[in-house]
Amino acid sequence: MNRAAAFLVAIAVLVGTWQATRHFAELVRGQNALPVIETLGGDFSLPATTGETLSLSGFRGRLVLLNFGFTSCPDVCPAVLARMRQLLLGLGDAAAEVQPLFVTVDPARDTLEVLKPYLGYFHPAFIGLSGTEEQVRAAAELFKVYYAREESPQIGYGFTHSDRIYLIDREGRVRATFAAYTTDDEMLAAVRQLIDE
Repeated sequence: MNRAAAFLVAIAVLVGTWQATRHFAELVRGQNALPVIETLGGDFSLPATTGETLSLSGFRGRLVLLNFGFTSCPDVCPAVLARMRQLLLGLGDAAAEVQPLFVTVDPARDTLEVLKPYLGYFHPAFIGLSGTEEQVRAAAELFKVYYAREESPQIGYGFTHSDRIYLIDREGRVRATFAAYTTDDEMLAAVRQLIDE
């Protein structure tokens, strides 16, 4: 895919997720039920920092916060993971009902041995997932995650990528996506709403 085509795909994804997130914010403010986002999600299995191969379906019965990124990301990923940590802290004891997951889009560098201490810095509940490039790509496609490798003088190479946090309910369905402009209060309200469902 050339740069122009990749740019158009990224714009289409951003517009679609912006509309979904705007609708989600309106729902949370009104405390209506969060919609099921049928166009996103599905099951996948990847090796995890727990030492096992884990499936998303293995977390049925709990809420999941899912994000895709890479450990050498200089700014976006640390900011997103810090927001996920703040969300867990804001939930207090109810955080035990939520499992945060981070899937690397850079499996060549982000081995499980690299992921584990990196994620532990943010919160001990985080589980990291990696695998082959094909496995990671297949998981990312289920959630329409955009990422593309690009050369970087600072870190050798990096990725342009979407930064969404996916909120998945106890039945494994995507119920919301959180963007950089989603407020912490909106995120917290959405998670609490699903906890109470």
